[in-house]
Amino acid sequence: MDEFARSLQPQVLPLSVLDTQGSFSNIPFVFFYENKTGAADFMPTDMLRDSFFRTMQFFPMFGGHLRSKGLGNVSIVIDPHKVNMPDYSEDSGDVHFDALKEARFRWSAWPDGVATAGAMTKAGSTGEIKLINVHVVRLKENSGVIIYFSIPHYVVDGESHMAVIRRWAEVYALMHSGQQSAVDALPGYTFDRAFIAKCLPEKRTPLNSETQETLGAHSYLADLVAWISPTLRGYLLDKVVSRQRAETHLFHVSAASIQSLRESLREHVADIDGVSVNELLLSLTTKTLVQSQQLAGCTDGRGQKTIPIAVIFEARKLLNQENAEFIGNVLMPKLTLQSIEDLALPTSAETLAKTMAGNSETARNFDAPLFGSFVDLVGGAPASFARPVVRYVRSKSAISFVYDIMPDMYKADFGLGRPEWVSPIQPFRANATLLLTPRDAADGVDVFLTAYPKAMEEVLKNEYWTSVAQLIY
Repeated sequence: MDEFARSLQPQVLPLSVLDTQGSFSNIPFVFFYENKTGAADFMPTDMLRDSFFRTMQFFPMFGGHLRSKGLGNVSIVIDPHKVNMPDYSEDSGDVHFDALKEARFRWSAWPDGVATAGAMTKAGSTGEIKLINVHVVRLKENSGVIIYFSIPHYVVDGESHMAVIRRWAEVYALMHSGQQSAVDALPGYTFDRAFIAKCLPEKRTPLNSETQETLGAHSYLADLVAWISPTLRGYLLDKVVSRQRAETHLFHVSAASIQSLRESLREHVADIDGVSVNELLLSLTTKTLVQSQQLAGCTDGRGQKTIPIAVIFEARKLLNQENAEFIGNVLMPKLTLQSIEDLALPTSAETLAKTMAGNSETARNFDAPLFGSFVDLVGGAPASFARPVVRYVRSKSAISFVYDIMPDMYKADFGLGRPEWVSPIQPFRANATLLLTPRDAADGVDVFLTAYPKAMEEVLKNEYWTSVAQLIY
């Protein structure tokens, strides 16, 4: 810990709207490691802690403070004399790893207090927003270890989140085997947000009207949300989201179910074999949620004819950034309005094909020139990040769908084998969908789905959805 503090240099890292657009939430995942051999020194406390803080030397921004100036201008300020120390803790749990496996790792089986920071980005006990939270829970009879690993979206997207824990696992394995020189030789990372602009092509493609209008329209309420401090903003948004009391479930859509779904759509969708799993699930989950909302009465009032849907894309591959070691956010939302009447029709091959046709432009037309137009728009309007936040948080029906599957969830190997299970934490805002890597990466995809409680009851009764998606917990 002291060595990490001594390694810091004073600097200010300006964040961009690509970072602040997700600033209301954390990225919290929990990794479960089993002590399969019963080793007495399984992932020892001192080595885990020492390797973590050695890893932090590759990521100096995690020792900084979030500071805002004006409307949406947020920076990470690193002060070696006043370090915002990562929140790292360890304790013991009264649950055996076998009990977790028997329960298939469902949330209710976890020891109490695993998550030391919630799904929303807010200040902790020190009054500061910590830029990384880690909680190590050593399980009963040394049967395994749980690692809670959470980073605010201000700092990273899902790709970067997984890169950070993979680096910790790499550092731990090297230190555990006495290869300190190899740790020192590991490559560093790029944190400069200007790096993205350097990767953009000269060509631009126009944004769709809803994205352009939502992000470009002036809103006094959005300006207020952008103007207040990150701490106050986090406090208020956490209060709003906690009132939703959203219910969450995790589903598995197997490769066999995906192929069966394709076959059922073959006579209705000409190029069905070329349609990605992401695109199939975008349409299926959207229809399922809207039908459930209508049946449960979870709407924005009488006369509502359209529903706002945000589809969030990850742009690294478009910009050839896969190997650039960039740590930050490279996300873009496509905002759309869709007909409730069409989406609420009971799901069949015909109605699903119609929804897919309506989503094809959103799902398929995402390229570097389009991302460049988005960067141009929000780059000149730092407060624009708050406009979709205000709109979607105030709506009972607005849906968000993260289009890209969370990458490499099971690759954080500390030298003792990959995790037995990886999971987000349960509380989250309503009407959100995340696509997750399943433990067997060759067998489909896991789907993390949230909704208001009454709407979720309808999701679980939806025969078409449950014929495709198997409930995990």
